[in-house]
Amino acid sequence: MKVLLIEPNYDCHVIHPPLGLGYLAAWLEREAHDVSIFNGTLYKADERDFLKEIKSFSPDLIGISVMTRAHNKTKKLIKTIKEEMEKFPPIVIGGPQITAAPEIVFKDLNADFAIFGEGEQTLSELVKYLTNGKENFEEISGLVFKDINGKIHQNAPRPLMDNLDILPYPAWHLMPPNKYRVAPILAPAKGWPIAQVMTGRGCPYNCSFCASNSTWKRRLRLRSAEHVLGEIRMLVRDYGVKEIHFCDDSFTSNMKRAEEICDMIINDGLKIHWQCPNGIRGDRINNNLLKKMKKSGCYAVGLGVESGNAAILKRIDKKLNLEDIKKTLLRLREVGILSYGFFILGLPGDTKQSIKETVDFAINNPFDRAWFNIFTPYPGSRAFNDWLGTRSFSEIDWDKHDCNTAVSVEDGISAKELEKFQRIAARRFYLRPKTLLSVLASLGPKEIVTISMSRFFKKFLGILSNN
Repeated sequence: MKVLLIEPNYDCHVIHPPLGLGYLAAWLEREAHDVSIFNGTLYKADERDFLKEIKSFSPDLIGISVMTRAHNKTKKLIKTIKEEMEKFPPIVIGGPQITAAPEIVFKDLNADFAIFGEGEQTLSELVKYLTNGKENFEEISGLVFKDINGKIHQNAPRPLMDNLDILPYPAWHLMPPNKYRVAPILAPAKGWPIAQVMTGRGCPYNCSFCASNSTWKRRLRLRSAEHVLGEIRMLVRDYGVKEIHFCDDSFTSNMKRAEEICDMIINDGLKIHWQCPNGIRGDRINNNLLKKMKKSGCYAVGLGVESGNAAILKRIDKKLNLEDIKKTLLRLREVGILSYGFFILGLPGDTKQSIKETVDFAINNPFDRAWFNIFTPYPGSRAFNDWLGTRSFSEIDWDKHDCNTAVSVEDGISAKELEKFQRIAARRFYLRPKTLLSVLASLGPKEIVTISMSRFFKKFLGILSNN
């Protein structure tokens, strides 16, 4: 069967290979299916471009990945396909937005099938059923479908894989790293091409603002160090990759396994740079691991701090001691690894005073960079369920769920004030002479071009403005 996997073109600040689609493609290719990936964000595609790609590849099935901010784009794309094409293949949707509310999103987007949870095995079974003309779709775990009478059925969830080493490496030949000039979130990259590597799935923590557990059910499953190194070796050998971005929810959750990966990179003599742009927990790192990270090529890590107020951290179930963050920052500086902190303004329970404490924490501690997001309730998180209340899921303006628009506000803080707090925080942090000089010194011509091309550049300038 010919399967076209699509990532819609939506307003994202970092354009990178669609790793999830890469895993799906690799799984299907292993079963001798013909697969193609079309990344709409990379090509800045409009509906005409998607239709052209569909007609050119002539797939038997179209798969679309749906992120929260891509909800409206996906809805428009599916509508266009069904209106503009006289004959179109079945459309299956998947991704975090679907997993959070399978039936509701399926109905709203008007697809033919939806996959919730871990997708590789479910998509594989769906393709087999369609290939063989079988229509008893109720047998496929993790699938949502509509019967001939128009009734929507959500099947039982599919158990998560116990052994991630059974996964083939992502289909990198369908998303070559050298096609992507990955704009850094906060720190300029040291090498190019860059490849994102996920060494595990899931997170054992239960932060109320995070939607990760909607998919991974608080289970941390790890690929073996050897399996991870096999992929890195392949990326270096076959694609000339010079830098790796570990994109786990928290690369160092299992510190022993993280050390094993570092040891293998060192012992292999791999001359690569790497960082953890998604962030790690500041309390899941020690001196021995830090030294090995540095020696193996790590130059920057993000730290998910969220708030500088202990009461807010407790309320969102972060289970993080701010003193641990302070100690980790000193260790990072000692070994020479850049730190950038992730903070959220307007969290449930936040006040003007606690927001000020968060910004003060970022400024009064040795973070090299800081990113101040506005709290955005994402489907699948407990905070989203609290925020949703009596709202209609299908009437939400998903384009505003961008971490820079105040869609949720606490008592005593207006949306306008919260957005102003974000601008003030960025100005207070980055317009300090020492920090500003450090940022400017790290930018060469290539980095300036890359950052200026990113979707988020104009928004970042707006945050720094006085408006």
